[in-house]
Amino acid sequence: MLYENVFIFSGQLSKKSAEDKFKECLDEIKKTGGEVLKEEAWGLRDLAYKIKKNSKGYYFMINCQCNPKIFESFNIKVKQDLSFLRLMTIKIKEVEKEPSPLVESKES
Repeated sequence: MLYENVFIFSGQLSKKSAEDKFKECLDEIKKTGGEVLKEEAWGLRDLAYKIKKNSKGYYFMINCQCNPKIFESFNIKVKQDLSFLRLMTIKIKEVEKEPSPLVESKES
């Protein structure tokens, strides 16, 4: 199955720490036999509302093909780790080849 995932990490982390936590998530997907097809870093952005006392968060997006059971472990991490604010997972039919508008607007 193909999935699109958006991870939000605490804005109180350093950029390097947020990237390291995201890399851990990627490694966990690969360890379970999944394949990361696309990844994007959307950077530090304002949250629409405070989450765990954070008003900013580091956003990352991936498209992957993997076993859906992996998301159960991510959901546990979200509940246990204060620096892991949110995870949104949706099923997709295909991976968009173009960068998302968030990446394009950030670079221009």
